[in-house]
Amino acid sequence: MRKKATYIFRTLSLVGLILAFFSVFLEWYSFQVYDFNNHIIASWSYYLFSEWQTPFSTTSAFNEAMKPSTAITIPLILNIVFIAAIIASGYVLLVKNIDQAENLRKYTKFAYLNIFVMLLVAYYIIICPLLYLAPSKLYFPLLSIRNYEEQGIYCYSIGLGYLVQLFSFLLIFPYTVFYYKTILTFIHEEQSHEKLLQATIINSQEPVHLDRYIAEEELKRGERTETTQDEQEKAINPILTTFIEGKK
Repeated sequence: MRKKATYIFRTLSLVGLILAFFSVFLEWYSFQVYDFNNHIIASWSYYLFSEWQTPFSTTSAFNEAMKPSTAITIPLILNIVFIAAIIASGYVLLVKNIDQAENLRKYTKFAYLNIFVMLLVAYYIIICPLLYLAPSKLYFPLLSIRNYEEQGIYCYSIGLGYLVQLFSFLLIFPYTVFYYKTILTFIHEEQSHEKLLQATIINSQEPVHLDRYIAEEELKRGERTETTQDEQEKAINPILTTFIEGKK
């Protein structure tokens, strides 16, 4: 039963990694402006690699003026590291199965890799909006504002990429925690056994105090001698008493 549950969570985690990988190439955030007749007059979408993209022509002055600030840009190197970490973590799930491992201590680095990926996913879905969306006044996650001065409706919304990333975190989290906790428990028990073994070895190597041992043996021998003499005296006394009375 335990192996079956582990297999299910491992499979779900692998699905989560696949979703996290593809989410990088999907739309993460969108911003549109509509007039009061519900006609779109400006539209921008954010992608992690290509940044802000628009379906409108660059000749549209209003659309260009509505382009969000580039402060939302996420460093390219972070996206590359994220993809590489996802691939490495997927390899760990497929090849480094802890259910078939004999020495879990060697799997510690893989547990840290899985945690690193999980933290990166959390960064994209939690820290990223706070660091990049909020300073650019891009409301998160969903909001529509009616601007009567400019006669427009401003719509802010998260994209499919973010939603997929959020769902992938829910799939990755359980097995990542289980993977790390299993290895941590194994190391703790192994260290406990090592400490017990060391204590046993130390106790077995305790030096023998010969003088004390000899003194204890002599004391025991003396006690046995005194006991024997007392028993002999008790056995002789009745005989002497009988002999003396017979003389009389």
